Amino acid sequence: MNLPSQIYRLARGAYRSLSLKPPRQRELFYKEILQSSEGKSQAYLQSLLDYATLRVPYYTNLADFWREGNSELAHFPLLTKPLIRDNFERLKSDEIASRNCFLNSSGGSTGQPISIMQDREFEEWREATELFYYRQFLGIDLGGLPQVILWGSTKDIKRQTNTQGVKGKLLKFIQPTTFLNSFKMTKEDLQKYVEIINQERPVLIKAYAGSLYQLAKFVRNNNLSIHRPKILYTSAETLRPFMRELIEDVFRCKVYDFYGSREVGAIAGECSRGKMHIFNFNNYVEVVDRDNNTVRFGEEGRILVTTLHNHTMPLIRYEIGDMAIPGKPCQCGSPLPTLERVTGRVKDHFLTRAGTLVDGGYFTRQFYFRNWVDEFQVLQKDFDRIEIYYVSNGEPVASEMADICTQIQLAMGEDCQIEWHQVEEVPRTPQGKLLYTRSLVNS
Repeated sequence: MNLPSQIYRLARGAYRSLSLKPPRQRELFYKEILQSSEGKSQAYLQSLLDYATLRVPYYTNLADFWREGNSELAHFPLLTKPLIRDNFERLKSDEIASRNCFLNSSGGSTGQPISIMQDREFEEWREATELFYYRQFLGIDLGGLPQVILWGSTKDIKRQTNTQGVKGKLLKFIQPTTFLNSFKMTKEDLQKYVEIINQERPVLIKAYAGSLYQLAKFVRNNNLSIHRPKILYTSAETLRPFMRELIEDVFRCKVYDFYGSREVGAIAGECSRGKMHIFNFNNYVEVVDRDNNTVRFGEEGRILVTTLHNHTMPLIRYEIGDMAIPGKPCQCGSPLPTLERVTGRVKDHFLTRAGTLVDGGYFTRQFYFRNWVDEFQVLQKDFDRIEIYYVSNGEPVASEMADICTQIQLAMGEDCQIEWHQVEEVPRTPQGKLLYTRSLVNS
């Protein structure tokens, strides 16, 4: 073992000895994941369902007639954000006092955030799943390797940039990480971020998809050069094809998209073939139609998630608010089930008066290669009223604006009224995300 490796292991051991938490189980769960199978995933699910019917008042009261070992997922009602808020106490396990648990909350990108109780086992499985994705899909182990994270969560940034005291400095040494704030994306900030990336030369850049796209566009428009990392990793926002194309061209490497949330942890990750593989050992995923029946391969539906390792507050058939298309088995070699793609949030999809859902990607495609548009948001205010907010990068082209209106009316109806608003900046969510499409009708 060389000296740097020895120093790294000593520092890691010292940091763990300073922690008041029990020894980490992440590596043990990681080894369990490597031996996972469809049968094991089903066993995790059945164990969670049985536990909920016995120990969680919300589900016990709904299912008094179920016998242990005989509870079926299809019998459980859907769980929504309003239901979680209204039944917060009853969704807790009656053993919560003896579990090592903590309070977490969703990001609330398109609405009011919700609070969730989670436990140490859930956190260890989340970390083990991400470790599995890094090692088995991306082919890297980040221990000691530099990374840059372009993020918008104040909570995460404060927690991970705290280098005060011995623990903080050791953590910085063990995992050299530079945080860039997606809340601040002015031209001056973007220039500074390019300089930092070139200086730090990270192996991995992790970012909101929209923030990384804005950075790539700044590099392209200003004829700058930027360090080529080994891996680009996007999360927390829908990675649209036009965003992927520009990002990969500017950074000269592939983007891998990751799908997860604060409420349920890691859900799926993209492989080298471009399919999202569901981590069915961490979460059980259903894709359903408007009648809550499972859709077929290639059909779009709403995502329901059941957490498999959070017994403190099990989320069963939780309607997370996203849409996806289930995929067929992938040729990449992984046996994990797939999603062809995550198409976006339910509120990214527009609803016509006739009841048809229009994928938000349809509207973003209308802005491909419109060089006079720096950033934009298409907002559905009513069935037949759409507003477009845009930041101009030069003089708007009237013929292209008319073409965009025509294409929108083809999807939404010829009576659809479209209003354009030129602004200094398209407003972000409280987490710093830019929503390219948003519907106030399709709630």
